[in-house]
Amino acid sequence: MSYHRGDGFEEIINLANLSYKRKGIALIQKIATPMKPIRRGKKIVSAYYEEKSTLDYIGVYEGVPIAFDAKETKEETRFPLSNIQNHQISFMGNWNKHGGITFLLIYFTKLNAVYRLDWITLGWYWRQYQENRGKRGFGSIPLSEFECNCKQLNSRDGIILDYLEGIKDGYEKIANP
Repeated sequence: MSYHRGDGFEEIINLANLSYKRKGIALIQKIATPMKPIRRGKKIVSAYYEEKSTLDYIGVYEGVPIAFDAKETKEETRFPLSNIQNHQISFMGNWNKHGGITFLLIYFTKLNAVYRLDWITLGWYWRQYQENRGKRGFGSIPLSEFECNCKQLNSRDGIILDYLEGIKDGYEKIANP
């Protein structure tokens, strides 16, 4: 898959979502973060976030709720866990607990590679990160983890980034061990 500078990772996901919708595969929507405008008279001069957002995308795929976030990194050998917020982890844990599928899409910009990081793997690394704060080697997920245990995503069947490929199989294994 090839991205052009300026296209934006989220725009690629939005195009995939449009394809999923048109094909009747899934309904996934980008969730806007509520912002409060700051006005001077009638003119908006600035804005601030009213509340912490959940994740970037929420929807449904084959009757199962899905929530995920899109993250980018310029790192070539690891994904820094500092790119994730505590409230996002909390939301993902609750989403999973209530039967939903949740994951991160990680775009390694220098490698031009996108991986789907499932909740189980992310949760394990997050716990290590929290328990070993400040210790060397616990602040990121190595690229080798992505290469061995995560789905590398590509375009398929007319979908520019088929991030749902194989997701139901993995979910059913987790939900019905």
